[in-house]
This record gives sequence, structure tokens and C-alpha cells, in this order.
Amino acid sequence: MKKPVIDRNRPLGLYLHIPFCKAKCAYCDFYSLPHSEEKMDAYAAALARHITEVAPQMQNHRVDTVYFGGGTPSYLGHKRLIALLKTVKKQCRVWDRAEIALEANPDSAGDWKALRTLRKAGFNRISLGVQAADDDLLRRIGRVHTWEQALSAAAAARMALRSPERCSSCAAVSFRVDRAT
Repeated sequence: MKKPVIDRNRPLGLYLHIPFCKAKCAYCDFYSLPHSEEKMDAYAAALARHITEVAPQMQNHRVDTVYFGGGTPSYLGHKRLIALLKTVKKQCRVWDRAEIALEANPDSAGDWKALRTLRKAGFNRISLGVQAADDDLLRRIGRVHTWEQALSAAAAARMALRSPERCSSCAAVSFRVDRAT
């Protein structure tokens, strides 16, 4: 009987659930832990241990996507996120062109220096949770950020891609959003 040929380049996407958030949105059905900052270190350590534990099952795959979803993963803080990404890269064969994405809410993604640190560590996509461009509507659906914070977070993300001396106009980022009527 022939031994099966294993294709070590079979793609694999990883989803890492980060359940922490500042406040639970009324419409959110995902498992989340609002106001649980005291659990973040223990959770991050447990997730890193779990990644290490299951890594042998992924040895025949090339990781082409690492998605940090939640909750609000950006709320975990850039140091913990980078440590988790380092664990993934150490334990798994992460493709050098893998998409490494982070969900973020505008209120926790306004620091361009933290975003740049994440970028340098390998994060190459940010998904900003902006459900509306109207502050009244944002309040009605229980969002903790404002439209202005959304604009600032988008500017911070763009600034994180550039050197500060070349980014004097980054604070004036504009993009199209269809306003709710």
C-alpha cells in the first residue's frame, strides 16, 4: 500500500476569538466579556498555550490567513496581540504573504503608534467596526464610539502606514460612508 502524498501547502485560515470589549452592543450575538480587563492576561496566556497544543495538527498546512475577531480584539492591547501573533508564527507555517487581520472599534484604534507597532509585527489589515456615520444612531444601537472617533481611527490607521513627517495630511482622511436615513 502506497503512503499518501501530503501537500504541505494546503491553505488554512486561523480565527482567534478575542472575547473582550468595552461594552456589549445590543445587537451582538457573539460571546464577549465586557468590562473584564482583569481576565485579559490569563486569557491571552491560555490562548497561546492552546495554539501551541494544537499546532501539530496544522503541520501539513500553510496558514494564509490569521484573523483576530471578537469581541473587540483591539481592546486586548497591542502587546498581548503581538505576543499571540508571535506564538502563531512560531508554532505554524505562516505564509509570508498571509493576511493578518484585526477587528477594531474606533474607540480602541486611535493610537497610530500602537497601530504602527502592530503593523511592524505583521498585522496587515484592520477592520474598523463603524456601523453608522450618525452619532444619534450610534448611541441608539449602543455603540461606544462617535463618528469623529471613527474618522480619527481611520486617520490613525493610515498614519501607521507612513512615516510621521510625511503624513501631515493624514488627520484629514475622508472616505465615503452612506449615512442611514
